[in-house]
Amino acid sequence: MGNMLDYLDWRGDLTLEREPFCEVDGLLLSYLAYVRMDGIAPKPGEPEMPLKDISETFFRVHLEEQLKKEKSLMRLAWKAMPKLVQSERFGNSKIRNYVNYISQEKEVQFSAMEILLDDGTSFVAYRGTDDTIVGWKEDFEMMTGAVLAQTVAVKYLNHVGSEENRLLRVGGHSKGGNLAVYASAKCEESIQKRILQIYDNDAPGFCQEFLDGQEFMSIAPRIVRVIPEHSIIGLLYLHKVEPLVVKSSQKASQQHDSLTWEVQGNHFVRADEVNPASLVFDKTLKDWMGEIEESRKGVFIDDFFSVLQVPGVETLTELQNGGLRSLKLILSRMEDLRPESKKIIQQLLKGILSNSGELLTAPLLARRE
Repeated sequence: MGNMLDYLDWRGDLTLEREPFCEVDGLLLSYLAYVRMDGIAPKPGEPEMPLKDISETFFRVHLEEQLKKEKSLMRLAWKAMPKLVQSERFGNSKIRNYVNYISQEKEVQFSAMEILLDDGTSFVAYRGTDDTIVGWKEDFEMMTGAVLAQTVAVKYLNHVGSEENRLLRVGGHSKGGNLAVYASAKCEESIQKRILQIYDNDAPGFCQEFLDGQEFMSIAPRIVRVIPEHSIIGLLYLHKVEPLVVKSSQKASQQHDSLTWEVQGNHFVRADEVNPASLVFDKTLKDWMGEIEESRKGVFIDDFFSVLQVPGVETLTELQNGGLRSLKLILSRMEDLRPESKKIIQQLLKGILSNSGELLTAPLLARRE
């Protein structure tokens, strides 16, 4: 079975005029947002630039050997760019309004770009988080309320939508999918009416008040929500749109990498249901978050991610690959936790590490209960 890059090999010769935009296209362009085009792609107010030119400059500046040293789960996003350029489907695409803003002081990370397509539409792609432990913490923190990146995402979409009267598609992966939904709901009404679809790829959800609001209800029918079988991030918080559950070539938290999602023809390969371990994780977290005071949620998230910060480990993939050594370090860190946090974190760790040494993980954690 192939992935979205194979899809470009199979169907890249089909223009958008011959074959309508599909769910795999929505993921591909969301994935492109992970490519760091700083100093290359045009910023707001600058003329649009062909993706082909951006790609050529990118690979002059970044040697492939250097790119391969990156550790994040989305480290291979650059591989999509030359394939997009070589395809008839997206080869004539142009980029503009590239933004990559990070402020430690304001605790915000925001990146987005506008992709101008052959069919006269624009795809607004919001960058998400990868499998770095810091990135996953950012996704969890969205459960404590609206974050600054969401406010910036709304302003960005209003800016893009005001430049031309183009029809729009909006999308993203992980936090990027959340930003795509939030911005589409909160943008100016005249812009919202021009949105064709919103692609929510394994993204955290929202509070009940947002989901019950008229702004969200007006865009809900246009949301395409996709999650892998063993989703964790894509089940966080609350959702109202039923997801397309898709098969992945990886296990456990590594399924968050959208390059592992299986593709056949112009669609993802459907799974029968969400992995039971993911549902247990989701229920455990939602039950506990429903009981805890709002002021304590941030403290719990800090506790949870403090135990995952094993020396020399930056990503969940590295943590899982560390096996017994990583697990022992995690357990030693748990000794210093607040009693009220320890039990729930034990249960969550079983879910996040399941299918990755599960026979070892479960009994060791059980001894601490």
